[in-house]
Amino acid sequence: MTAAPPPAITAEIAPGILLDSRRALVHQTQGWMAVADLHYGYEVHRSRQGALLPNWGMGQCRATLLALIHDHRPERLIIVGDIMDGSGSVAQTGAFLDNLRTYVPDLILIEGNHDRSGLKKGWNLQKAHREQDILFHHGHHGIAPPLLVEDLFATHPQVTLVTGHEHPAVSLRDGAGFKLKLPAFVQQRIRPEMQNWILPAFSPWASGGEYTSEYEPLATWACAPARVWRLA
Repeated sequence: MTAAPPPAITAEIAPGILLDSRRALVHQTQGWMAVADLHYGYEVHRSRQGALLPNWGMGQCRATLLALIHDHRPERLIIVGDIMDGSGSVAQTGAFLDNLRTYVPDLILIEGNHDRSGLKKGWNLQKAHREQDILFHHGHHGIAPPLLVEDLFATHPQVTLVTGHEHPAVSLRDGAGFKLKLPAFVQQRIRPEMQNWILPAFSPWASGGEYTSEYEPLATWACAPARVWRLA
């Protein structure tokens, strides 16, 4: 049985931009919502490789995403890569997307490194997507590929990149040895005029890990089921 999705808990991480604790980024005035790394069909794809997994993640992923759409009513849903987990989940992912587009006016799909040709034949997967001074791409070809960002600087002196791929997470510990790992949203500065924001993995199977980088850290936000807060 799929658990009921948690309620909407948000934090404003930039003017007009909310981070929902359910691992989604929402722009209140531009009308978009973004998630990354669904890895839809993980249990199906991995079972075909010999893993024994419960049939749980797809239902949880769908229920949480539909709850987010219901709560925030986005005009555009941007899935920032790794929509599927692999070739073994093409049919399930295609059916999921067919259903999903009945709930949101515009569904924008960005190609990730897990997205296979079977999905690309039926759906238009983009390398990147732009919303004014914000550029979305998966991030598996580097944080700021010149061919993707050079046009932005012609019209916007300050640019924000929104990526996925890294599955950032934070580990919290108490004095008794208890450890809790939570998905995280990371903001960093990669140039004086450019920031990179890394979305937490949306997949319930993706535990993630600590994210380290050569770039200047700006903030890390932890996403718990009923709370989202800034750690640094």
